[in-house]
Amino acid sequence: MSSDWIMISATIVMFVSLFGALGLLLVAWRRQQVINGLQAREQHGLGHSAPVASDRTQALSGREGISQGGLPMPSSTGNGATIGIIAAVLAVIVVGGFAGWWFLVRGGGSSSGTAGTAQITKPANGPLGADPDASVPEDPPAIQDRAAYTVAVLNASGVTGAAADRVAPKVETAGYRVGQVGDANDQNLATSVVMWKPGKQAVAQNVAKDLGITSAPPVDGVASEAIGNADVVVVVGKDTAAGP
Repeated sequence: MSSDWIMISATIVMFVSLFGALGLLLVAWRRQQVINGLQAREQHGLGHSAPVASDRTQALSGREGISQGGLPMPSSTGNGATIGIIAAVLAVIVVGGFAGWWFLVRGGGSSSGTAGTAQITKPANGPLGADPDASVPEDPPAIQDRAAYTVAVLNASGVTGAAADRVAPKVETAGYRVGQVGDANDQNLATSVVMWKPGKQAVAQNVAKDLGITSAPPVDGVASEAIGNADVVVVVGKDTAAGP
């Protein structure tokens, strides 16, 4: 739930920052147009309007605070104010860019989220991952782009940090995206498994091969909310938690 609020907040900040940057640029452009117009009139000496233009230019250039006419101009030429506005725009864009990065990258699953306590139940036909056809082949079918697949990691080993500190970093190092990371309600799983959603068997077999896990059955007994949008889920047992 907290990650959802972070994603929503980051999205709002991103759009507000972008609109704010556009607004600042528009104000800067309008102010500079006024200054340029008055300076042009002064240079061409347009009759009695020249002193007025000069006075107006100086007033605009030296004005402090924000009025309906635009932003403050600390120098007679307006260059200082323009630099200040550009700096403000850059700051706004940086904030918006960071929010966008959080939303598109971190929020999208490249860094692990928290799944909380996930519900897993052993299937009626045997222990978790007991499918006899789930053995990982010696040479799994190749997958083209590992970064295109998201892997959730659940700790069912009883060893604190086995998922977040041990297995999830290995998943990321192998090139996959790490999805939700959390603890299972059952903390007595002896053998680790990698479970796959429909159509993702080859992904699960490659993940299992990379982690030294020998079983890759289809998803069974793991609550869908514990997996999220991940393609496969690693359920960490005591064997992997105690391994090298």
